[in-house]
Amino acid sequence: MTTYAVDFECYYDKQVSVTTLGLEHYLAHPDCDIYMVSIYSAEAGFSYVGKPADADWRRLNGQRVIAHNARFDRACFRRLQQDGVIPADIKPHWECTADMVSALSIGRSLKEACGGLFGVEIDKGLRNDLCGESWLYITMSGKAEEVAKYCLKDAWYCYKLWERLASAWPEKERRLSAHTRDMCDYGVAIDTGLLAEGRDALQRVLDEAVEKIPWADGSKPVLSPKYLREECARAGIPAPASLAADSEDCTAWEEEHGGTYPWVAAMRDWRRANTLLKKLDTLNARIREDGTFSYGLKYFGAHTGRWSGDSGFNIQNLPRTAMFGVDLRRMIIPRPGHVFVISDLGQIEQRVLSWLAGDNAMMEQLETGISVYEAHARATMGYKGREPLKHADPDLYRLAKARVLGLGYGASASVFPKIAMSMAKLVVTPAQAQRIVREFRASNPLITALWAKLERAFSMHTGKDFTLPLPSGRSVYYRHVARTPKGLSAVVQGRRCSFFGGKLAENLTSATARDVLGDILLRLDEAGYRVVMHVHDEVVVEVPVAKAGEAAADIHRIMTTPPNWLEGLPLTAETITSPHYTK
Repeated sequence: MTTYAVDFECYYDKQVSVTTLGLEHYLAHPDCDIYMVSIYSAEAGFSYVGKPADADWRRLNGQRVIAHNARFDRACFRRLQQDGVIPADIKPHWECTADMVSALSIGRSLKEACGGLFGVEIDKGLRNDLCGESWLYITMSGKAEEVAKYCLKDAWYCYKLWERLASAWPEKERRLSAHTRDMCDYGVAIDTGLLAEGRDALQRVLDEAVEKIPWADGSKPVLSPKYLREECARAGIPAPASLAADSEDCTAWEEEHGGTYPWVAAMRDWRRANTLLKKLDTLNARIREDGTFSYGLKYFGAHTGRWSGDSGFNIQNLPRTAMFGVDLRRMIIPRPGHVFVISDLGQIEQRVLSWLAGDNAMMEQLETGISVYEAHARATMGYKGREPLKHADPDLYRLAKARVLGLGYGASASVFPKIAMSMAKLVVTPAQAQRIVREFRASNPLITALWAKLERAFSMHTGKDFTLPLPSGRSVYYRHVARTPKGLSAVVQGRRCSFFGGKLAENLTSATARDVLGDILLRLDEAGYRVVMHVHDEVVVEVPVAKAGEAAADIHRIMTTPPNWLEGLPLTAETITSPHYTK
């Protein structure tokens, strides 16, 4: 298989862009002209830059085609096939160098990757200058040759990245990269009726909120702290210091003044409703003719390998519950004749942490089917009852949950009260936090030993790069480890971050849990299941209604079967069938 690098150049402006319209609607826009392509292969001794219609596309059939953002360039390729510019029977195998360099912690952008790897500065100024410039204008202004050189240089550097790094990118990771592209392109169906009702309902909330805000006359910002302070001053009352949902000051203000002055509650309602309405507007604008919606998901969005959501519509950060009676999740539905099987791994990171620490006693307890939190309480908190802890002693269960979720990665006593409140709705005083942290560390020597081992290995690489091997066979990379007065640090994804034993344990755990999910995704794919989305440790599979029961049982089996490189880890999952997406 011969490797070719491909890079397309298209018209764009502030309104006609992937950011505003989404990938498919951008390429379908009448103003979007795919006016140039560059193709480069040192292996084939081939180089071309020019009009797509004049390119020798036949040589790419059945070959490996690489691009720095393969989802975009593949979409351009398919658009040109639909337009008859590229023969419909040309079928290359696509690979993404942006995904590759992200997986190897060398940055995501072409500029960043080439700067870090080759020490060259790629000037992207020309690309920015092309905003709003048509091909006709480019040729008439004498920029055509400059644009051609720019386009070919991008393909050349893309090829050089592949030459240098492809052997270090595991085959399984390449498959996950491709799986992510295909899943996002396939997308999900949308209940357009429910979507329309939701948009109308949220607009009513906005209108009702505006009526309660004195300065909201259309000429002044609804959420202006300045005008809020001025209105409070006129009323002779203090203004709240914050409008944040979790602000204690704002809650106290509401209790004292909210009944007489409904401005703050209206502002908060307006903000929440407007945020959700923008999501629904984006969803509505990007629905395809068949009623489905494709979305963006970034393979290797975090340096641990976790996926991250797209800024245009973040499928990984949807509201968990209905807001003002509007449930966005219910709007995501399977295609006709199908149903969703939704399966969510239970307490995966906490289980993985215990496995990594070598806590065999914990593994034995988990094999009995109890939760991580109850197993922790039985092993380290003195619980000996026969009944499930959650029912026998709910307060002890919540404390065990807070300890497991909050202290396994080295959290200090100063931050534990916040963790306990956010994760377990538990009030913990500073003195109690000191005692709880001390007890946790004393009763979990295997976990604290893991922290120490990781920090010791990390510190020995000062002035160098540090590679953290994972049970799956891949690694997490830390560039340019340094010791500063504030502690140890390294560069990940282009930013210098602080690290200590607990944080490294968190990275190791998160990366391993991610690899568990990745292994499951590939096994589901091999079994013929169509995963339409996955969120953190949850998968959503679209299956025919007639096979729903059988499929749910098989999917649950796959979800709860650990990879062969994680033998002895008990996995659990909650698996349901549903006519719509739900948490």
